Amino acid sequence: MSYPDTEFTEHELNTPTNDDGTALSNNTCQFSGHPSHPAIPAEVSGPLLTSRSALILVAAVLLGGIVGVLTYFSTGNTAVAVLAGLAGAGASTPVLHALIGR
Repeated sequence: MSYPDTEFTEHELNTPTNDDGTALSNNTCQFSGHPSHPAIPAEVSGPLLTSRSALILVAAVLLGGIVGVLTYFSTGNTAVAVLAGLAGAGASTPVLHALIGR
């Protein structure tokens, strides 16, 4: 059977097979022969965050929370307090990074 509007022949439209006639594995790209997805490592090496990084981030969030609460008590405006807390957390992160030793 021929398909006049396409450049494919009947042979190219069939399912690719191995030498013994069985179908190729579904995890193989039929154009390159490479796996269609990268191999997933069995285990991840090391923690996502070091204990120092976690300490810096927790301290920054705590300081940002304190700044936000104090700003809310002084102004009564929630939006301003949230922005002040975020700014406090962001500004304290590099300072804590420099202060907390390696």
